[in-house]
Amino acid sequence: MKKPIILVFASRDQGKTMCKMEYTDALLRAGAAPLIVPMNTDEDALGQLCTAADGFFFAGGVDLDPALYGEEKLNDTVEIDDVRDKLEMTALGIALKTDKPILGVCRGIQSVNVGMGGTLYQDIPSQYEGALTHRQSIPADQPSHKVKVAEGSRLYDITGGEIMTNSFHHQAVKTPAKGLEVTARAEDGMIEALESDSERFILLVQWHPECTAYKNEVSQGIFDAFVNSIKTNCK
Repeated sequence: MKKPIILVFASRDQGKTMCKMEYTDALLRAGAAPLIVPMNTDEDALGQLCTAADGFFFAGGVDLDPALYGEEKLNDTVEIDDVRDKLEMTALGIALKTDKPILGVCRGIQSVNVGMGGTLYQDIPSQYEGALTHRQSIPADQPSHKVKVAEGSRLYDITGGEIMTNSFHHQAVKTPAKGLEVTARAEDGMIEALESDSERFILLVQWHPECTAYKNEVSQGIFDAFVNSIKTNCK
């Protein structure tokens, strides 16, 4: 069977489109053919890529422009990349008109949520009283806090319930978009995962499973479930 083509929306740094190998390695292990989308891809080319793709992966990175959800920038902790915002919002608009699966990690959960009409906490320490430390100082392949997963969700099927995750974010989902439901929270109540409220495969997590996927079946299972959903749809 032909490997599913996954468009990967990565980061931009000093004139380069940048993507951690951990993302593409996890997708390759899941049996996909990942394709990193160049940052300056125009709308016509992006439309062709989205048509050819079988699924969409939104990776981690800097913050979204708060203007996308009707707010002004809160403080200097908010780091914006307008070029990436435009690319991802355009791609998501195309993707949502299809039934193709979507997976998002860290910024990815935020990007998809905002693109569908949701909002974010711009800076957790400033806006969320009693928050855990969501930006850990220990290595990325070590977990730092618990996440409780809702029974009956796709993520529950993958994880079996409560799990330990790493954490590298200062923003988070505040208001889930219409069409998305909360399927996991940290012990402080922070939203850690969203999924489609329909049969469509949309799975969005706030942590970085790619950092532990090489050694952890649950982390790799998130990528496997994403790619398997495409293979199932193609049968």
